[in-house]
Amino acid sequence: MRVSATRRYPLYMVLPAFLVLFLLTIYPFGYMLWISLHKWPILPTLPRDYVGTGQYEFIFDSPTFWDSLTVTVIYMAFSVTIQILLGLFLAHLLNTPHRMARFFRLPFIIPVFVSPVVVGLIWRMMLGYDLGILNYFLRAFGLDGVNWLGDAVNALISLIIIDVWQWTPFTILILRAGLDSMAREPFESAAIDGASRFQMFYYVTLPMISPILTVALLFRLLDAFKLFDIVYVVTRGGPGAATNVLAYNIWRKGFFENQLGYAAALSVIMIVIATVLASVLVRIMARHQDEA
Repeated sequence: MRVSATRRYPLYMVLPAFLVLFLLTIYPFGYMLWISLHKWPILPTLPRDYVGTGQYEFIFDSPTFWDSLTVTVIYMAFSVTIQILLGLFLAHLLNTPHRMARFFRLPFIIPVFVSPVVVGLIWRMMLGYDLGILNYFLRAFGLDGVNWLGDAVNALISLIIIDVWQWTPFTILILRAGLDSMAREPFESAAIDGASRFQMFYYVTLPMISPILTVALLFRLLDAFKLFDIVYVVTRGGPGAATNVLAYNIWRKGFFENQLGYAAALSVIMIVIATVLASVLVRIMARHQDEA
């Protein structure tokens, strides 16, 4: 039975979007999944052997994978937590009609517009042990310089500081929008009942802004999970493997150690983790909306 032209019309309208989705998402992912089942050197002249799921078994037995996953989770946990708390504090502080607050709004969001590579280069110079400006000020106050990028703990702390500096303004923008959109009646009722500023913030502001907080958390967690550019510019995964996050580990395995199959399998695992994380946060956000 032939489909009429009227029924085919919606298919024609959807077809361009499907082709774009297929070429940019479905086909690359399928090809990456196929590569992950092989020992796939980057040079086309070398043999490419099918190993099935052996690549994944090797990854899950590898201490390097678990170390890079641990570093990524630690980085995500500290950087995103600081960004959310600091962003909420500053958004609440800037959510006032005072003239000085309006003056500080633009400088706060400037880091968001700077390329991460440029940010990495700037901070790499600032964190230098001998010529960095941070150690210059420390020595000016009679303190010893800090080996920011040569010590394992300090290098990870440096990455967290850089990420907080650049992306806290993003959370400020989202949370300020949420604060501006809140109704004033609950606050007026709380003030009539004699609630303090802290009680109004904890019992009124936080519940009302929780869906916006979840959105900010979703964006920042997924972005921090795929961190690569700052690590590549500032630390190159070092010292040792102290900042060898998952995305950088994928690049190093694929293009530095000539193991594209291993890197593709790591990418699949990373996509699965990110999908599960996003699904959990979306469910939390949907539950908040249902409760509201």
